[in-house]
Amino acid sequence: MPPKSQLFLSDSLYLKQYREEKIKGWGGHPIVSANVFRPERIGDLIEFINRVKGTFLARGGGTSYGDASINNDGINIDMHRLNKMLHFDPDSGVLHCQSGVALRDIIKTFLQKGWFLHVTPGTQFATVGGCVACDAHGKNWKAGSFRNCVKGFSLMLYDGSIVYCSDNENSDMFLATVGGMGMTGIILDVHLQLKKVSSSYMDVETIRFSNLSELFNLQCASMDSHEYLFAWLDSQKEGKSMGRGILQRANHCADGNLQYKEKRRISVPFYMLNCTVNKFSVAAFNNMYYAMAAKNKESKLYFSDFFYPLDRFTNWYKIYGKKGLVEYQVAVPLDGAYDTISELFGKITKSKLGSTVAAVKPLIKSDGLMSFPIDGFTLAVDFAYSEKLWSFLDKLDRIVIASGGRVYLAKDARLSAKSFKEMYSNSLEEWELTREKYHVKNGFKSIMFNRFLNS
Repeated sequence: MPPKSQLFLSDSLYLKQYREEKIKGWGGHPIVSANVFRPERIGDLIEFINRVKGTFLARGGGTSYGDASINNDGINIDMHRLNKMLHFDPDSGVLHCQSGVALRDIIKTFLQKGWFLHVTPGTQFATVGGCVACDAHGKNWKAGSFRNCVKGFSLMLYDGSIVYCSDNENSDMFLATVGGMGMTGIILDVHLQLKKVSSSYMDVETIRFSNLSELFNLQCASMDSHEYLFAWLDSQKEGKSMGRGILQRANHCADGNLQYKEKRRISVPFYMLNCTVNKFSVAAFNNMYYAMAAKNKESKLYFSDFFYPLDRFTNWYKIYGKKGLVEYQVAVPLDGAYDTISELFGKITKSKLGSTVAAVKPLIKSDGLMSFPIDGFTLAVDFAYSEKLWSFLDKLDRIVIASGGRVYLAKDARLSAKSFKEMYSNSLEEWELTREKYHVKNGFKSIMFNRFLNS
């Protein structure tokens, strides 16, 4: 890391407002020492950027898994305190809020009034700005990604100037920023379209399936009738039972029961031993989880139990030990999706490296230049960090590339520059030209994009 004198102009007021901290992705790998600045107001940020030398990166809820939200040789701008709700139009359902607002705060404020998120990732502790930067997707496959519910946003460029980006204004920068992982500027505030609902509960049907083929048939049969689809898979079972698991398909209830209630969260008190998550413990858990699920069960679930089951644990990543976890999430095109996911999952089950979290769901393409979603399916598998994991995932990357697929950057911590450029080749040049046009190309950096673009 360069000496601080090279990064900051001398000013005692602003020198007090940053500090060196240990920061990490949600998965716990990597952990680095980095400079963090926390503005209280937009004015603080403008003045700070005009006084500072170096590179920047906005950081939201810290819920991206790997190194996407870490700048280890510049300044990390922690946006948590820029978390005001600015305006809400009850007729249109458009919320204007600062980018540091967490999804949880939106739900807590508006659910009882009959409004919910069109698209949400698997945690409500992500921020709105982070969801734009990652172009987050979720169980609502019909709604697509976050891009589809963003009406526009204000973006601070490297020189401190602010531009408004939407489909009609600075549209090239709009599409470069959605899914652009913070490499185009600092998202200040967002106009977000909310969804009208009449209940805080979900009608959920849980179905146990025997293998991957059965899952694909079930999902295809459910697409017209159900708004939400999600499937958990057993990452250890081979042979005829490969890909067995549990499908949840759901719609919003229409019972008029609108309420918000806090649920007690459970804390994992300490890091487990690094060997806790192994092929034996994972197999035992998977067998128990699969056996306990009813073959076909209809139930009414509170929204948080359906959308955010892992949020019940404040720090569930600690079960993987101090070395952390790596999530491998890929999207593969609709044409040939079953064959590609079968090949990937076959190698994963044979390796016995996969963990208790493995999922498959459909996707719809986003037009964000660097966005992950394509028309097809996504497979996500958690792995406990190990030295032999990198070479194994490199081999899986070749299968994904051959299919025309890509890795989700918000979950990544290890993708090579070569594989990244092959996966995102269709839009990478246009994205880089847009960054050059707005003079932000060398102003915003992360460990991830140092790995991708400087290799």
